[in-house]
Amino acid sequence: MKNTIKQQLREKAKNHPVTMGVLSIKNTINGKQFIQGSLNIEALENKIKFSLNIGQYTHRQLQSDWNEYGENAFIFECIAVVESQNNPYINYRQEVLKAEKNCIEDIELPENLY
Repeated sequence: MKNTIKQQLREKAKNHPVTMGVLSIKNTINGKQFIQGSLNIEALENKIKFSLNIGQYTHRQLQSDWNEYGENAFIFECIAVVESQNNPYINYRQEVLKAEKNCIEDIELPENLY
């Protein structure tokens, strides 16, 4: 019984689509925004939330604001998606970096970036 459940979970995880793109974390209190690209947005969001909740995130200002204002003061959203294509010659890391750079350049007030 256990093995069949594990097998079903493995298959479900294998078939789960991965979203590549750019994640934005916006502080609703002071308007500051953190932007980071990833090959797996969902995993990045989970990793950042976990690190922030245990007080171990590497970006000091973001961690400080998280500690001061709490999790409810932040909005996590995917602001750009890099679509997967059936082309083995596409470097998706570079595509994600380009999307991240474009999102940062599109910010109206760069001083509001973490």
